[in-house]
Amino acid sequence: MKKWVYGLLVVLLAACSNEIPEQQPAKRSGRTVLAYLISNNRAGSLDTYLRNNVIDMYTALGNMKESCTLLVFYRPYTNDAPLSNPTLMSFYTDGRGNVNNQPALTGTNLTFESICQVAEKKEYTMNSQIATNPTMMEEVFKDMQTAAPSDSYGVIFGSHGTGWMKGNSVLTKAFGDDSGYNIDIPDLANVLKNSFTKKLDFVLFDACMMGTAEVCCELKDVTSHCVASVMETPTDGFPYDQVLPYLYVDSVDYSAVCHEFISYNKTYNLWGTCAAVDCSQMDNLAEAVKAKLLEWKEALPSVSMENVQQYGVNSYQYFSYDVLDFFRELGRKHGVAETDLNTEIASVQSVLNQAVIAKECLAGPEYEFDGLTVDDARFCGIGMYIPGEYNRYVTNKTSWNSYYTQSIAWYRAAGWDALN
Repeated sequence: MKKWVYGLLVVLLAACSNEIPEQQPAKRSGRTVLAYLISNNRAGSLDTYLRNNVIDMYTALGNMKESCTLLVFYRPYTNDAPLSNPTLMSFYTDGRGNVNNQPALTGTNLTFESICQVAEKKEYTMNSQIATNPTMMEEVFKDMQTAAPSDSYGVIFGSHGTGWMKGNSVLTKAFGDDSGYNIDIPDLANVLKNSFTKKLDFVLFDACMMGTAEVCCELKDVTSHCVASVMETPTDGFPYDQVLPYLYVDSVDYSAVCHEFISYNKTYNLWGTCAAVDCSQMDNLAEAVKAKLLEWKEALPSVSMENVQQYGVNSYQYFSYDVLDFFRELGRKHGVAETDLNTEIASVQSVLNQAVIAKECLAGPEYEFDGLTVDDARFCGIGMYIPGEYNRYVTNKTSWNSYYTQSIAWYRAAGWDALN
C-alpha cells in the first residue's frame, strides 16, 4: 500500500513540476523607461510622428519576453483628440503578450486612439503652465516615480531641439517647443537633479542637435549616458519598435541603439548621425580639450573653420564643429606635419574613445541634408561650439556668444575662458 501511495505521489509531483514553469511570472526588468513627448508646436508639426512613436513603443512592449514598465507623458497639440489635456499614460507588460492585463493590440486595432484607451492615465490641467516649465516637469517626473517605483530609470525626450543654445532667442529652441516655450539645458539638468534621487541610466534625445559636448557636460551629474544626434534629425524619430527592447537590458547595447536608428534612416533614404556618450568622462574630455587649446592657442586665430566638419544648416550653420576634426585643423595651423597629426592629437582621441562609447552616421553625398554632408572619417560622434572670437562665421552671433560665455559650463571646463 505504501509503495502504491509513494508511486502515485511521485507521478503527481512530476506532473506538477512540469506545470510550474508555465505559472512562473516572466523576468521583470529592473529599469523603467520614461518618455516625455511634446507635440504642441507649429500647428502640431510633430504630432503625427510622436503618435507613431508611441505606437512603436507599445508594439515593442507587446513583444517583450520579460515584464517591464513604460510611462509616457504626452503633451498633445491643442484640442487634439483623443487627449484633450497633457496626459501621463502608464503601460505594464507581463512579458507574455499582455499589456495592462489585456492582450496586446495588433493589426488594425493598433492605433494611437486605442492605445490611449488601454493606458492607465492621469491628466494635467496646464492653465498658465506649459510642458517645458521646470515646476511642471518636476511634478510629472515625480508622478512617474510614484506610479512606477523602480531600481533605475532612463528618459526619452521627444520634441524639437537646438542643443545648448538659449531658447526663445535667435530662433532657437534649446529643448522642447510647447507653443513656442522651451527649457534651456542648464535648467533641464536642474529639473532632473531635483526630480530623481540618483543618476538616470540614460537620457535619449529624440530631438535635433542635442549631441554636443555642451549638452553632455551640463547633464553629466544627472545621467550616466546621453544618446543624441549632433545634427538635425528626421521627424520620424527613433524606430522604437526596434530600439526600446535594448533600453530595458541591464547593460544597454548603445551600439545597437545607434545602429537601429541609422539603419532605419538609411532604409527610408533619410540622413543622420547618432552617438552615445558616457557622461562620466566629460570632465576628462574637457581637461584634454583645455590642455590642447592652451598648448596650441597661438594658432587659433589662423584656423580655417571651413576646413572643419561642422553639423549645422541654415540659421544653425556653424553652431557645432566636430571636436576631433577641429584639433586636426588646429594642429595643421600650429605647424604639425600631416604624418604626425594623429600622434599629436592622441591625448584628445584617447579620451574621446572613452567618452563616445558608440557612434554611427550616414556619410557622403548620397545622404546630404540641406547642403550638409558628413564625412565618416572625420565624425568623432560629438560636436562643440567655437566661440566668435576664434570663429569669424559666428562673430556677429552676439546672443549665442554672450549666452555661451555666461551660462554654459563647457566654456570654462574646456578652457576657452583661460585663453583670454
